[in-house]
Amino acid sequence: MKIENKLLKKILKIFRGIFLFLGILFVLFIVWMLAGWPIFMDRWLDKTEKPIEADYIVCLASGFVSSNIPTETGWQRLYAAVQLYADGKGQKVIISGGGAGRVTEAEIYGEAAQWLGLPAEALAFDPKSVSTSDHARNILSVPGVAIDRTSSLNVVTSPLHSRRVWLCFRKAGFTNYRVVSRHTAVAAPPEVVREKRVTQFKVHKPSGKSYSEDFFFRLRTRTNHFLAALRECAAIAGYKLKGLV
Repeated sequence: MKIENKLLKKILKIFRGIFLFLGILFVLFIVWMLAGWPIFMDRWLDKTEKPIEADYIVCLASGFVSSNIPTETGWQRLYAAVQLYADGKGQKVIISGGGAGRVTEAEIYGEAAQWLGLPAEALAFDPKSVSTSDHARNILSVPGVAIDRTSSLNVVTSPLHSRRVWLCFRKAGFTNYRVVSRHTAVAAPPEVVREKRVTQFKVHKPSGKSYSEDFFFRLRTRTNHFLAALRECAAIAGYKLKGLV
């Protein structure tokens, strides 16, 4: 009986130590997120570069929501691609993405790109790619464009996704490409450069409201960013094990 009690006490002591350790980690994580201290791995993941005068712009799809419109990151990628085209950084925009829905990501993103101001004749589609490693292979057979591994490309994706994309295109043998996630056209009109827009309603007065100081908003956005970076690091590790990068 005494032996059982001693064993039980040891087990309880071990569990208390584990819970104490996890509690300290949790509190430290919350403080780190709220303080805005660097995550570090997100800086390593961001492999984005300045665009070049390229033959084509390749926009990688990023999924869509249930109403068949792009995700938030998808809209950001599309907008950057449209801005690049407006600045003459490519002859056409190739939308690359298949997806798991009844409609391809390429189609959905193509419609959204036109709403953002991209001419329909400037679009080309790769509706087959599902994973990141697919894009670099499948764009070689896109109808209506002539791409080989020496073609100059501006490849558009999100900052945290950029290193994996860069590695995949290098693995596929491309020699003249840049991975881009941010761009604003220099001379395009407000219909294309949305930062230039002004309201048509004279009664409107900007409220100046900001959510940056909101406790829960800041915790949510920073935590989402951290988890996205952590997932991307794991994805790169998985790709290395599979020989895809």
